[in-house]
Amino acid sequence: MAIVLSMAMALALPLPTRAEQNVRLTPDQMREDLVVLRDTWLPRDKSFDDAKKRDFDRVIEATFANADTMSEADFALAIQKAAATSGNGHTTAAIGALLRALPIRAWWFADGLYVVSTDEAHRALLGARIEKFGALSSAEALVRVTPFISGTGTRVRYLSAAFLTSPDVLKAIGVSSGDSVTLTVSKDDRTSEATLAPAASRAPGDEGQPTKRVYSILVPAAQDSPNRWPHVLDTVDTHSPAYAARADVEQHWLASDQQVLYIRSNSINSLDDRSLQLKLGDVVANSVVAKRPRVVIVDLRFNNGGDLFNTILFSQALPKLVPSDGRVMVLVGRATFSAALVTAAMLKGASQGNVVLIGEPMGDEGRFWAEGDDITLPNSGIKVHYSDAFEDYENGCLDPEKCYWPTVAFGPRGISLKPDILIDPTFADYAAGRDPVLEKALDLAK
Repeated sequence: MAIVLSMAMALALPLPTRAEQNVRLTPDQMREDLVVLRDTWLPRDKSFDDAKKRDFDRVIEATFANADTMSEADFALAIQKAAATSGNGHTTAAIGALLRALPIRAWWFADGLYVVSTDEAHRALLGARIEKFGALSSAEALVRVTPFISGTGTRVRYLSAAFLTSPDVLKAIGVSSGDSVTLTVSKDDRTSEATLAPAASRAPGDEGQPTKRVYSILVPAAQDSPNRWPHVLDTVDTHSPAYAARADVEQHWLASDQQVLYIRSNSINSLDDRSLQLKLGDVVANSVVAKRPRVVIVDLRFNNGGDLFNTILFSQALPKLVPSDGRVMVLVGRATFSAALVTAAMLKGASQGNVVLIGEPMGDEGRFWAEGDDITLPNSGIKVHYSDAFEDYENGCLDPEKCYWPTVAFGPRGISLKPDILIDPTFADYAAGRDPVLEKALDLAK
């Protein structure tokens, strides 16, 4: 996903997918798409060095050779695998429309991979830890799926939560030979097996793209959502504000004396007609400057990015506007990516010694390739994103001919984007409605 997204793209109505049209690809059409990927797309993506290009070529050659026996899902995964040889999180393919899903949604916690939502028929699996996919342990399945996912190890762990609940992916990594998948799960000190067929429909909030807003797994759908799936948090009376409905920016006072301001953002793009820059400006003027909270908590844990220009002023200003004894605590995690990572970097770079990063490592390193655009493969309709601008938010960059110019103009230099306080929550914490990351920030605010 590029850091800058056009509003026209965001508002465009989706066209029917090939799967929805029940149109099948022929082997010749697959090979035509591979030629476009190799000859048109690859030269535009600058994240590939020579060794990665050789890896890319090997995937393309193998796909050419096997096209006669490939399903459309197999082909889509081959396209994703080719893009993933870049090792760059922004270089990826939108293949979700060609992949099916199991009737469960799962998330990696510190103590394993747990089922957090299911369709109604599989409610008994809620809260179960997935021990095995077929004969593979969950850890082995993670290793097997890694070549299909673009980006760092943290990014792979994040996105694998969606990839590993697709029967097409599980077939590709050797878990099963057909549509059904047998899982070994543990719950309430008992171990059992469950054989799952593909789900008839996706859960509300699941956009059918394994590289898009995977964090929605953790957020219960509204009770009145059509075809709503049961969720682990349904039995919890109160839970963290982090697990609320998606918002571009919202704020709460977490102390009665208005000394702790909590700002949550799930998008670096506005979700309505009003500019996100103006919304953040109002927060700064009316809550930070006018009321002078001693602590501001900025929660970017479930923010995949957007347009970095929306938060540059906010990020440059906030650390300088809290009281001299105040602090800015930035909550980050594996879903913090692209322009959200840049926002965290800008906040850290503007620090007056008062910005602390709390949570998990973010979904990318501080140096990466981004921007670029999509190329749509003519027969499959798969959109493949290329990256053509280098960005460095740790060492910094002084040359606009080598780096994306906002990095040169506004980017920090000589900082670390590793969390100052590392916290990876357990399933027990989450299922009880606790939020150890936010709790740590509140503890430090005392």
